[in-house]
Amino acid sequence: MAEAGEVIFRQGDEAVDMFVIQSGAIEISRGVAADRGVIATLGQGDFFGEMSLLESLPRDADAIAATRTELLVITQGGLLIRLRRDPTFAVEMLHRLSGRIRALNQQLDEGGRA
Repeated sequence: MAEAGEVIFRQGDEAVDMFVIQSGAIEISRGVAADRGVIATLGQGDFFGEMSLLESLPRDADAIAATRTELLVITQGGLLIRLRRDPTFAVEMLHRLSGRIRALNQQLDEGGRA
């Protein structure tokens, strides 16, 4: 359980777990000081931290609980087990990741027209 305002991880952290939001909300933010901005607010059923888990690279953003939040922690080994037991989880992950890329592309398009 994470309380509102609690840091789940910071940009640059060396960790490889991913999280699934069971209840509550998480804000994902990037940047430094005045240039810091929230890039996503995630809710129940959403996942985050998958980039570090899949690539074994440092965290690319901050994740902070926006409200009291219950999280399911998935390790690298746990993800493999889950994918073997429930292949639909992989399809759902790919669907959501594709949606994120599409949304980022749209943001880039809108920013390019301004």
